[in-house]
Amino acid sequence: MVVRIARFVFESGQSSIIDAVKVIWNFSVLVAYVENERPRKNTIIIMDQGLLQGFWSILLKSKHRATSEKWLDILSAIGVHDMVFVHLRGEAGVARDRLLTRGDRTSRMQRTSPDRDLDLWSSADRACREMAAVLETGMRTEDHVLAAVDVDRLASPEDVAERALEVVLLACLDRHRLCGSAGQ
Repeated sequence: MVVRIARFVFESGQSSIIDAVKVIWNFSVLVAYVENERPRKNTIIIMDQGLLQGFWSILLKSKHRATSEKWLDILSAIGVHDMVFVHLRGEAGVARDRLLTRGDRTSRMQRTSPDRDLDLWSSADRACREMAAVLETGMRTEDHVLAAVDVDRLASPEDVAERALEVVLLACLDRHRLCGSAGQ
């Protein structure tokens, strides 16, 4: 899997070799974590900035969208049969404002010059929307688990977390019903 991830990252044309190595490392650690935790029974793992954010981060700074490896194929190879992805939908300005209040500078979205800032946020929003559209149309029915939460400017992080928990629980119940009706 690491070879497929590395191929995807290098062919995507990251802005620097350091960025490429960072995203390969970060993404490989996420995949290893999922594969390590998956065999445990009756567990729920919640990952903030998980697999989809890893792909999004790669797409964010890519110079070439056409690669021999497709992100959805890699995601399918990892397996999504036991996952629920939460899409926090909102205006880019809301995300930008919240990120600016953080004290660290660890996000790729924080490491840009002010004159490129709007272009980067526009690219980030576009990449997120494209990924959500692909997930909504490109997955088999039994694998499709993309739960959405609308985020507005007035919602507190606690409110958003509560709504995210609700949609995850509903998605899990739907998954359980699908598995039960299929005799799995």
